[in-house]
Amino acid sequence: MRPTRLRNAAPADAEHGRMRPIVHNEDLPWVQLRNANFSAVVFQKMIGRIAPTARNGDLVRVYDRDGTIFGAGLLNTHSQIALRMLSYDATPLDEGFLPTRLAAAIALRQDILRLNATSEAWRVVHAEGDGLPGLIVDRFGPCAVVELFSVAMQRRIKQIRECLVAQLGVEHVLFRADEHIQLAEGFKLPALAANPPESPSPASTIIAENAVRFQIDLAGGHKTGFFCDQRDNRLALTRFTAEADVLDMCCYSGGFGIYAALLGKAKHVTAVDLDENAIALARRNANLNRIAPNRYETVHADSFPYLRQMQQNNRIYDVIVLDPPKLIGGRLEFAEGRQKYFDLNKLALPLIKPGGILVTCSCSGLVDMAEFQNIVRGAARSARRRVQIIQATGPGMDHPVMTDYPESGYLKCLWCRVV
Repeated sequence: MRPTRLRNAAPADAEHGRMRPIVHNEDLPWVQLRNANFSAVVFQKMIGRIAPTARNGDLVRVYDRDGTIFGAGLLNTHSQIALRMLSYDATPLDEGFLPTRLAAAIALRQDILRLNATSEAWRVVHAEGDGLPGLIVDRFGPCAVVELFSVAMQRRIKQIRECLVAQLGVEHVLFRADEHIQLAEGFKLPALAANPPESPSPASTIIAENAVRFQIDLAGGHKTGFFCDQRDNRLALTRFTAEADVLDMCCYSGGFGIYAALLGKAKHVTAVDLDENAIALARRNANLNRIAPNRYETVHADSFPYLRQMQQNNRIYDVIVLDPPKLIGGRLEFAEGRQKYFDLNKLALPLIKPGGILVTCSCSGLVDMAEFQNIVRGAARSARRRVQIIQATGPGMDHPVMTDYPESGYLKCLWCRVV
């Protein structure tokens, strides 16, 4: 029997193929899919019909092609990602999803992982990993920095700020969004999207992580200003650095090298980065932790020519860390980015003494762990060095990955012994 049409019922027509009419009696606008699959993101080509009342950024009820409720999500017809799914059942969902899921995310970090005991800097919300797609939040002491990846979250700035102040107890909330994301998603982040004028946010703050202090550039630093994802790996490095000569490539604010010098008792650390502001910040962080200048050296240089120069100088290190920025931004950049990872590792391997340690990282989501191991394997063969992979790690537990969106498990670290 054909379903009875209620308000907002979608007609069947030849243009939409085998999609059946839906019966919709909720207040939410609706979307019907051509084909439904359990992925956190739904692309434009999968969208069949959209309610005339639906607007970009809306919370919508999602139906499959048979007219059955499939779940709920956040709509954006401007973006290639047309839907970001929030649920996969008929359970009612309203705007209360945001404070509810934010509370659950905070509880994971504070009550279960107990991150407050060791760090003032940790990820509060990891987008799809916490059921809040398009939203990244990092806490830095009294400040929260929010990175927006969707128009839906941009529309909810006021609610996000109020929830973070009330639930997380921060004093300042800053909002950031990459210009490319704003263009792709069809929104413009207001210049004063942080605290109201009567309570301006600071440009920087100082946090402690495992008793190591860092100044964080809240306004102009990369991403949210500090890479919380490497916290556990920074600490793990210190087991290898006693009396070691350490090279920290792409050092940014100095994380790995400062851990090595302060907690790991390294003999000498050389920190290299192409970004002048990053090098200046790394120098300030070394001073903040009272590391003697003769033990922590900063170099403003491009990684590739610097490593070639060190080869020409016959320089040898006990430990090298390679933590480059994202080298593959999209599928069209895959071949070029993969070659850069290959070259970076190939150039570093000859500089490590026999028995020394290479910690090599990739934060490109399009490179999975198996592919990254293939890259390092090929680089070792090309450099004529034998390499033992002694461990493979990722980010800390405050960066969870939902099974319906494994792509959010972006960070990969290989711990290698060069023999």
